[in-house]
Amino acid sequence: MGVTDILWVILFLVIFLVSYLVYSQRKEVSYFRSKKILHLGNAFVNSFYYMIYKKIGLVEMLQESYDQMREAQAPVAGNFDMGCINYFVTDSDMLKHILVKDFDHFVNRRSIKVPSTDILVTKMLIFQNDEKWKGLRSKLSPTFTTGKIKRLFSLFNDSSKKLVQYVNERMAESTDGEIDLGDGYSKFTMDTIASAVCGMNSQAFDQIEPSIFEMMGKKLQLTFTAKTFFKFFVMILLPKFSQRIGMTMFDKDMHQFFAGAIKSSIKERNQTGQKGNDFIQLMLEVREDKLKTDESELDSFEKDAIIKSEVKGQVSTADLLDDDGIVSNCVLFILAGFDTTQSLLLFCAYALAIHPEIQDKLRKEVEAVLDENDGDFTYDSIHKMAYLDMVIHETLRFYPPAPATDRGCTEDYLIPGTDIVVKKGDGIIVPIMSIHHDERYYPEPEKFDPERFSPENKGKFNTYAFLPFGQGPRNCIGMRFALTEVKLAIAQLVHNFDIEPSKRTPIPMKFENASSLKPKGGMWLALKRRTAINES
Repeated sequence: MGVTDILWVILFLVIFLVSYLVYSQRKEVSYFRSKKILHLGNAFVNSFYYMIYKKIGLVEMLQESYDQMREAQAPVAGNFDMGCINYFVTDSDMLKHILVKDFDHFVNRRSIKVPSTDILVTKMLIFQNDEKWKGLRSKLSPTFTTGKIKRLFSLFNDSSKKLVQYVNERMAESTDGEIDLGDGYSKFTMDTIASAVCGMNSQAFDQIEPSIFEMMGKKLQLTFTAKTFFKFFVMILLPKFSQRIGMTMFDKDMHQFFAGAIKSSIKERNQTGQKGNDFIQLMLEVREDKLKTDESELDSFEKDAIIKSEVKGQVSTADLLDDDGIVSNCVLFILAGFDTTQSLLLFCAYALAIHPEIQDKLRKEVEAVLDENDGDFTYDSIHKMAYLDMVIHETLRFYPPAPATDRGCTEDYLIPGTDIVVKKGDGIIVPIMSIHHDERYYPEPEKFDPERFSPENKGKFNTYAFLPFGQGPRNCIGMRFALTEVKLAIAQLVHNFDIEPSKRTPIPMKFENASSLKPKGGMWLALKRRTAINES
């Protein structure tokens, strides 16, 4: 394709975009006015205006929509996004029906059309629908049980100790102990995922600069730029054109790197019969229907999720988890686990820094557990710490890694308590962070208070107003993996260091314009070593 052809394509796309937006805006206003539903404006125009022009992120944009709904006393509002109708739902009782009780109407996430040639994306669990999703989810759920994650704990612990050593070395290079924890947590999450998911050495802690595994992992992170918007616009509205020109959601070099490494590992295992202690091995056993799961490893939550995702009819696991499928889902675990886990770790450290009384109380619990376990952490001891669990949950409420989630309607549905009918193909948007900061659900929502999640209070809060991992059968499959990883890293941090705000600590917090919650300008904190660091 020559330069002239490319210019003509760009001109065509610009004309098409302007025409589409004008038409869409008129259609939206007329549609929602006739239904007597609060209209929140065109999603694409709003996103471009707020994120590209005003330079404010997804969090602020969602909050403005939420405030509009509160002012109008509307638990449901709507907009159009790329030609699809979306309904914002903020009422917890309605969400209980949508996410759990009437799950059969909302099995899928919102439809996103991607080129069929983009094998990396099309085989990911998150992009599967209907029976294919149910088949893959029901097969993969047993790989994330408590028992399976417990067997990987030694890998988590090794990475956490590397993190402590890394932070200590960076502190030594700083004149005032001020460091950006983002770099350390990036290395920790990538090192943990590389070993536990892929059975690989990320080499993240072998050098200060990002290793190749880190660099490829960071390419999975989505930031909202003009280029990103244009790319998604073309892929969603012009799938045949994007397929013809070979457009993919992620860079091809990233796909080639992970596909090469993971397929090479699969080939070696098949040839030698050697087994790994990682999720590649678990997926290989799932594919061959050889994965053994003891019923005692499953709690009621896991059993319920598996039952509700069981398939009707035959779905071939071998097709869902061929070599490309294993690559895709390993990359999905990296994508989901790296970005969101790093976010949770950063904001938990931040909360502890600006609330020293909470940090001191947590440290006492951590020290007591270490004394009982010969100076080291175990899987059971990490999950036995009640106050640590409270701090993590309050961090998830105050700073949820995913500011919003969604569902796609698979069958016409009347929202309970309204006369609003969600049509098949329409989407549901759930503004998680706004709900988490609503005083109707949480008294004094802008106060960071772990006591909300104490054993005495935990049963009092509304389950459907706490959504960091979603709710229902389509919630985050890696929740236990992430919580184990985060609890261990935070426990190691408060055991080894005093955490304080530094001159560069952002107070009040400002967020990056990204798909997950991230601090703008990094997470700069001042750390002071409390214990001797093992140099071995």
